Amino acid sequence: MAIIIKKLSQDYFLILTTVIVCLLAVNHQLSWQTINFPTLFNLTALLVLVSTWSQLGLLDYFAQAILARAKTNRQIVLFLLLTTFFASMVVTNDVTILTLVPLFFLIVRQINLPVARTVTFITVYANLGSAASPFGNPQNLFLLSYYHWPLSHFLPTAVLLLIGLITLPLGLLGLRKEPLPLQARSTLPTNKRALTCLSLGSFAVLTSLLGLTPPLFGLITALILAGALNRKSLTTVDYGVVWLIANFFLIVGALIRLPQLAAFLKWTGQSFWQTFITSVLVSQALSNVPTAALLAPFTPFKVALFLGVSVGGFGSLIASLANLLAYRQVRQQVTRQDARHFLTVFTGWNLVFLVTSIALVWTFRQL
Repeated sequence: MAIIIKKLSQDYFLILTTVIVCLLAVNHQLSWQTINFPTLFNLTALLVLVSTWSQLGLLDYFAQAILARAKTNRQIVLFLLLTTFFASMVVTNDVTILTLVPLFFLIVRQINLPVARTVTFITVYANLGSAASPFGNPQNLFLLSYYHWPLSHFLPTAVLLLIGLITLPLGLLGLRKEPLPLQARSTLPTNKRALTCLSLGSFAVLTSLLGLTPPLFGLITALILAGALNRKSLTTVDYGVVWLIANFFLIVGALIRLPQLAAFLKWTGQSFWQTFITSVLVSQALSNVPTAALLAPFTPFKVALFLGVSVGGFGSLIASLANLLAYRQVRQQVTRQDARHFLTVFTGWNLVFLVTSIALVWTFRQL
């Protein structure tokens, strides 16, 4: 518990948003009903599950397996980016980030790879891949449900973002092709019984993430797994990010009840471009999941809103939950100076993808 409290006390962004929430509570402007508890349950379950995999040594095993099969450093980066892109379509961008970024850092312990640019592109491709799938992130699932949007109407729009694959060489830019030394194949670090339990439990959590079972079921399953297989994993979970997202929902809920803001949002939802630009800009400050929930009641332009929150995932650090998750893992692994360098690289490339994506949407609308 002391470790968890210490981590939370050093999270200045969490402290800032908590202070804002407290001020809103003093002024009686909060409504706990605005918290999207299913999203928080799913996120917590995911964090606990990945922590359990890590504590059991399975991420180390996968890292060693990748190194044993790859012949060059470029092959490893290419594998990570392609895996990120396609995995995020199926298991969401958050799952992909929480799995592949720790895996990347385990690989970096053994070979030299550019940390800032590689993690940046892993995050970019997680956002791209998730946007290209109706199941790739929470806001897509929310928009499908809110607008009763048939998948047949959704997919042609999402295919636009497959253009991201063309930019794949950018992730390899400047990376010299260097052969890797031969690696010994590692063995599974846990017994078959524990591995079977973990596999079945992970599948149960995944069904919750995909909306097939209640989110609370996935959370309880993850907690039981952690308690039974490795209790230490419960102390390494980043609970701060769950608290942070809850703060975002509370702040958005307070904002939406302001008459002046409600009138402004109703005005912004009167055309495709107003909805699109507003959702891009608001995502930069509130993240794209709360932005989708904030703007949906004020606009019938669902395609514009979908594209806006998808494109809006690029740009700032808090534009997407995946961005935050990636940064928080980087911060745990590197020095403060390297973390600042990561922010510079991350912001620069995200602005490139933000501007390019806006230009692509504009071009598409002109066809």
